[in-house]
Amino acid sequence: MNNLFRFASLGCVVASMALVSCSDNDDAPETPNTPVAPSMGNVFTQGTPMEVDGYKLTVNDKNQVTNLKDEWNDITIEYGTFTRATDFQAKATYKYEGREEYEIYLQLNNQGFVTYALQVYADAEEGEDTWKFEYNADGRMTRLQRSEGNDEYTMTYTDGDITKVSHSEDDGDSWVATISYTNDTQKTAVANKGNVMLFDEAFSVDMDEMSILYYAGLLGNGTKNLPMKKVVAWTEGDSSGVSTYIYFWELLKDTDLPTAFWSTRDDSDWKEDEISFTWK
Repeated sequence: MNNLFRFASLGCVVASMALVSCSDNDDAPETPNTPVAPSMGNVFTQGTPMEVDGYKLTVNDKNQVTNLKDEWNDITIEYGTFTRATDFQAKATYKYEGREEYEIYLQLNNQGFVTYALQVYADAEEGEDTWKFEYNADGRMTRLQRSEGNDEYTMTYTDGDITKVSHSEDDGDSWVATISYTNDTQKTAVANKGNVMLFDEAFSVDMDEMSILYYAGLLGNGTKNLPMKKVVAWTEGDSSGVSTYIYFWELLKDTDLPTAFWSTRDDSDWKEDEISFTWK
């Protein structure tokens, strides 16, 4: 059994991605000139994740994730050239309980990260969705645009860490999340040695089915340090408020790679968003 190095807080441990077809798609950007083949080694330099949140990862001899599978979901990733209205360099096929739900075609940039994704549903009546991503020079995501709901997220960094996430909706609702890397019990920052990234749970960036593809090395680099606190100021119609989340991490003693994450909200002891990690 691995020994865990734990930060004590609140009496707990640590505060805190078929056949190729053709279709028209006027929204597709131009194909990147020099896309780079993705590799887990581009992102996970100090440890290789083998299981994340119940998903077991299968890796090929090029150090590329080819499958992510949990009890219900089965995601197969293929690499090469896939042509629809434009060229894509990878494709992820999603199945739920053995039935194909959709394919996501992925365009990569010169860092090996996804800049544009086209989601094509097995049920043609559901149409298509698109995703657009932007990154900074360090390969960290700075912007996400989703056609579904016209969602847009903007991430602001300070010294390699996301310190603010902004989100607005067509109906005027909005929120701003402020992220901290210390809290009342964890007084110093903890290095993100596993380069993990919990977009939704830690940063309120709602990626749904795309988020797990981060662990295939496809969605940029993680923050420099592990987030320890989030304060969300929100407005919905005539209502507004503030919610505070404290984050908890368990780390392997010898490597400081995270093995577990959870959060609590607004002074509650109730655990939310529990996620586990295993490493090679």
